Amino acid sequence: MDPGHVVHTFGGRREEIERRGEAEVDLGGRVFRIRREFLDDIAAQPQAERIHRLRHALLVLHSPTDETVGVENAQRILDAARHPKSFIAIDGADHLLTDRADARYVATMLAAWADRYARGPIGSGPT
Repeated sequence: MDPGHVVHTFGGRREEIERRGEAEVDLGGRVFRIRREFLDDIAAQPQAERIHRLRHALLVLHSPTDETVGVENAQRILDAARHPKSFIAIDGADHLLTDRADARYVATMLAAWADRYARGPIGSGPT
């Protein structure tokens, strides 16, 4: 939920970003140029408030083996959200869903979950 958690994935590059104004960072095998403004922007995001104000169904997916984002992040999102909200654990998946079977599973679950809410609020129309 806290976008600042991504900073830990920068390794020792945060200091360079702050000192030089930017640095190249490898994230999931891809190189990105990260600027100081990005650090400032993510530090100023009131995500808990935004999530709490949502007026839509929310689905949180997380893998217990995700090495990029800890499950406590998913828990904070769920705690901030109002109902309807759902959680699906994707056991054994990595953060980027690089395994096709994991990606297929997530797509199937997402489609089934979204079908329930795509027609509007529960009880608002035909099923």
